[in-house]
Amino acid sequence: MASYEVKNLSVKSLIKNVPVVFAILGAVIGIFTFFLFPTDIARDLAFGAKLLSWLIFIVLYTLIMAVGIGLVAVVYNWVVGKVGGIVIDIEQKEE
Repeated sequence: MASYEVKNLSVKSLIKNVPVVFAILGAVIGIFTFFLFPTDIARDLAFGAKLLSWLIFIVLYTLIMAVGIGLVAVVYNWVVGKVGGIVIDIEQKEE
């Protein structure tokens, strides 16, 4: 069994790739929030307003979550420099 230690998270790669995942999650959450099970405020909106609210929600959710993940990666990299990284034990699967 080989052990590997995660010593650095590339903030650049996270900022490049993670927003796509959060945009998809935001779209799904927004569909539930604005269309399938609308909140009290969303229930009274016209379809166009719901659609615009959904699109704004996706953009804001993606931005907030991407910035949050970037900050987590920066803090992780700082802590790893002081304490040490996550150790992962990996073994090859026998077929």
